[in-house]
Amino acid sequence: MLRKNIYSEIEKAKVDPEVGISISPIIEKEEVSFHIAVIKDKIKEHFHKERDEIYFIIKGEGKLKIDEEEEKVKTGDVILIQKGSKHALKNTGTEPLILAFISVPSFAPDIDRFFVVNSYINSN
Repeated sequence: MLRKNIYSEIEKAKVDPEVGISISPIIEKEEVSFHIAVIKDKIKEHFHKERDEIYFIIKGEGKLKIDEEEEKVKTGDVILIQKGSKHALKNTGTEPLILAFISVPSFAPDIDRFFVVNSYINSN
């Protein structure tokens, strides 16, 4: 059995310089992965060609953009982001926004994360 506590993993989250957020892997298998992310400012607009993601907002509030749709998100929200969908998340609260995300197949930012050039989310 593989068991970890997400709250203790939040403290171990390392900054990903490409997107400017802190990420900590919880479970990583070839077909699926589960990570914790700490967002002080924003997740830059990007997309994945090969994987779906599910975001679960553990704590905080923000504005999530998926393709041309924008919505406010808050603690307890669960969001499906389908492969190919451009997405970005801006923290609108005073504390870091903390989310868990599941990637299917497993999160692989080095080979399947493509940033959107000239995105207003990326420049603000």
